[in-house]
Amino acid sequence: MTNKITFSAQSEHLFEVAPRPFPAAQALPEWWRSMTPYDVDYDNPEGKKLIIRNHNSNATFKKCTPMLDALTSGYIIPLWSDVLVRQVNGLPEITWRVSYPVFEAHGSSSRFVEAPAGYNNSVFKYINPWIPRTPKGYSVLFTQPFGYKDSPFHAIPAVLDSDSPSIEIIPPVWVKKDFEGVVEKGTPMLQVIPFKRENWQSEFDFYTKEKLEVERDKNFAATIVNNYVKNHWSKKTYK
Repeated sequence: MTNKITFSAQSEHLFEVAPRPFPAAQALPEWWRSMTPYDVDYDNPEGKKLIIRNHNSNATFKKCTPMLDALTSGYIIPLWSDVLVRQVNGLPEITWRVSYPVFEAHGSSSRFVEAPAGYNNSVFKYINPWIPRTPKGYSVLFTQPFGYKDSPFHAIPAVLDSDSPSIEIIPPVWVKKDFEGVVEKGTPMLQVIPFKRENWQSEFDFYTKEKLEVERDKNFAATIVNNYVKNHWSKKTYK
C-alpha cells in the first residue's frame, strides 16, 4: 500500500499563486547533475571510464546511492515569490512585490544557536504556504534541502508530527552574509521527508579485524560496481 501525504494551502489565495511542492528528485542541484561518474585524469579525460588502482575504484560521489537517496528523499517546498535581498547596516533586508508576506523578521539566534558559517545570525520566518498531513503514526522532517548548502537561505531543521491537526508551519531561516540580489520564485526552500514514528533502543558490539575483512571480501570488495544497489538498497518512491 502506498502512503499519502497531503499538502494543504493556508488559503485559497496561496493555493492559486504558490507553486506546488514536488518530489525532491526533480530538484537535483547542478553540481550533482554535472559531476562525472568517475574521476577525470590523464587516461580518463571525460570521466566515464571505471578504473581500479591499488584495490580502489575511481568512482565519484555520482556513484554513491546513499548520497543520492538523501538528495531525492521526500519533497521540496519552493519559494513562492521572487524576493530581493539587501544588506543594510550589516543586516539582511528582504522585500517583495506580492500582496501576501513572504517572510517575517524573527530576531537573532546568537543567544541560542549559532548560524552556519557564512550566514547572518538574524533569523527570518519563511511564510510557507503548505501544511503537510500524513497518515496516523507518521511525522515529517523539515530541513534545508540537502543539495543546496550554499543557498541564500538556510532553513533550521525541525520535526513535525503531521498526523494530527496543525496550524501553519513557518520555518525559521538564516540569510547568507553579504548576499544581495533577487532570489527567484521556485528556489528550493525546504525538504520535507515523511517517516514512521517508532521507538528505538541502542546496543553496541564490534567486528574483529578478521571478521571485517571477511565481510568486505564477501560483499563490497567482491563486486566491482553497484554492490550496494544489487545487494542492500531498497527503492524509495515519492510522487
